[in-house]
Amino acid sequence: MLYVGSGQRCFESLVSDMRSAPGVEPVGSEVYPVLRLRNREVELIPVWDTRGATASLRSDYVNLLLIDLRWCENFEDRVAEIRKLLKEIDHAEDVEQRYGFHRIVALVSGPDASRVDDLIIELGATGVRHVLRQDFVPDAPPWSSDPEFAERVLRYAVDLAMSRRIGKTAICASGGGITGIYFEMAALKCLDDCLTNCSVNDFDMMFGISAGAVVTSLLAVGYTTDELIAAIAGVPGGRVPPLSLSLLRLSHFNHEDMRWRLKSAARTGVRAFWETLQGGGDETADKLFLEYTSLVGAPFHSAEFEVMLRRLLLLSGSGNDFRKLPVGLYVGASDQDARSHVLFGAEGYDHVPISKAVQASLSVNPAFASVPIEGRYYEDGAITRTSNFIEAIQRNATLVITLDPFVPYVSKLPGVAHRRGVLYNIDQDIRTISFTRFERARDAALRKNPEVSSYTFLPSNTLRRLLSTNPMDHRPYLEIWRGSYLSALKRIDQLCHRLRGDLAEQGMLLDTTKAELVAEQLRKTAKLSFEDFFADRQVDIRKRTFMQPSQLPPPPVRATVR
Repeated sequence: MLYVGSGQRCFESLVSDMRSAPGVEPVGSEVYPVLRLRNREVELIPVWDTRGATASLRSDYVNLLLIDLRWCENFEDRVAEIRKLLKEIDHAEDVEQRYGFHRIVALVSGPDASRVDDLIIELGATGVRHVLRQDFVPDAPPWSSDPEFAERVLRYAVDLAMSRRIGKTAICASGGGITGIYFEMAALKCLDDCLTNCSVNDFDMMFGISAGAVVTSLLAVGYTTDELIAAIAGVPGGRVPPLSLSLLRLSHFNHEDMRWRLKSAARTGVRAFWETLQGGGDETADKLFLEYTSLVGAPFHSAEFEVMLRRLLLLSGSGNDFRKLPVGLYVGASDQDARSHVLFGAEGYDHVPISKAVQASLSVNPAFASVPIEGRYYEDGAITRTSNFIEAIQRNATLVITLDPFVPYVSKLPGVAHRRGVLYNIDQDIRTISFTRFERARDAALRKNPEVSSYTFLPSNTLRRLLSTNPMDHRPYLEIWRGSYLSALKRIDQLCHRLRGDLAEQGMLLDTTKAELVAEQLRKTAKLSFEDFFADRQVDIRKRTFMQPSQLPPPPVRATVR
């Protein structure tokens, strides 16, 4: 518990009174006081100003923020200081580093009851949900003993910490083409390397859109990140045979659709010629132009990817059935005619084969034709959603890992995009729209659900440049993996103090030692190889038993409240 107070005396008096409360047991500590109540250990760390508080919030896992605004000589100055602190917390540049106001408790008192009332209203307006009011004693110094109030504060803090809702864990992987698949594989491998007693396969729910649907569907049945990257690199040792994501194969060309459209073109041409002979003139020419624009179809179909995925799913023993998976799998796609988002795997859509749902989700125009399922036509899920993290929250997820490779390249120099071709700028505009939509939706969702911990993994700006070259390029997987692994580890390091605590609440342990070793190899290597993605370049492809429910240890009964 982080205590933000006006001075050492007030803090020591409060702690001393807490120690004397019934059922409280002091625990030996060389630095900060630690008290045990109802099998919960509370460590109280004091700071005295905004700078100290924000520094601690950025480096420590703080379960509760205790703000002491009880009456003192410089009361209004203290109020101004706390007002500044709350504003700084609320307007954190990185929304995922914003401390939830639902975990702030304010202590108030004062000789002017109406002033204290106004202060409580002001705190509530900023989002502070918990305020404890102490009876004011005239002529008593601020550090005067009040055992009854101190006991109340301690019990309230412990109750609040114990009432924290620990929901499900979820991975939400967005779209981004073939290069997006590569990014998500390596980012999740980095996270996997940091988890010491479990793996990313042990998350309760997985949500995938387009590229993310490919990755999450394979993880959901038990294939590991090691096996996936080994299959792409053609390295034996895993249960996934070598995979080629190249589109330049005859089996990917949409022959049937092309034949149908050519026949339609011929019929349209004959009809237009006949109408012209009958004096149709300009009206016929305009009609012919409009009809011919619809005769240009997608050059590829995604059926081969569906077959490949179906074989892998059946090999795992899942039966290609959402309802038989040990974890919740949800695949987002877009109804092409209704222009609405559909979540395969959810109630009413869980009977659709997983491979068919993924095929629909990855069928992005203009590359792939839409996919018919039960009389409806579906296309890329990214058309209507960037990520399904809101659906994860609606299904009781309180720890959400989001991966989004489909983000724009940001140039520091003006005119870079202007000098590129129209196709580059169309791609960048679509990426910008997609990511802006995601950011706004995520920020609003996190403010509405402050109990949810969210961690988003994005490619570095350098990697974005490579990803933007051609999202369907299957060749640069090693370089994308390197950039993705390093980007993911950087994000983990930035939020390690919070991520480690949130994972611990779920019974998952985080240690970046192994990932740091791999990252150091990747930074130093000029010519990449598959071995560089394993510690000491010793390839050890991890496997796990197919179709086994998660065996994570339960969250610890005793946790340190800071």
